[in-house]
Amino acid sequence: MASDNLAGIGEAIRNAAAAYADALTAVGNALREMTGAAAGSDRDRLVENWLRVARMSKDGVITALEQGFEMWEREIRRTVAVARGASPERPSNPFDLWAENWRRTTESFGNTGAWGDEARKQVETVQKTLQDGLRAWQRLWEPEKK
Repeated sequence: MASDNLAGIGEAIRNAAAAYADALTAVGNALREMTGAAAGSDRDRLVENWLRVARMSKDGVITALEQGFEMWEREIRRTVAVARGASPERPSNPFDLWAENWRRTTESFGNTGAWGDEARKQVETVQKTLQDGLRAWQRLWEPEKK
């Protein structure tokens, strides 16, 4: 009954879970590298920023799963509406907001002293890992571009 847009939901769930595991590993490694560094306000800010990255990773995956279900339900309803001759609207893309939040978080690492540049590069790597894993969700969410 549902359209071909739903065919990739299982794979999207697997990719999101793998991306989340990879992101947590990267964050854990970054924090482990900092354990030998001298304590101070720069290190404390970096730890908080990394925890924020981990939290955003979790929130991104949970949002993707929730959106996946909502997409499934919406697609079922759309299919029924089309059969009745109606044309429902497509809601805005939640990945745009997620990307903006990541941009701001990445920028926050630039203000953390000597470790800032390296931490920013690591955060960008974590973001890319998550984006790659969530790409299947994003493809399902976005309408086909002609």
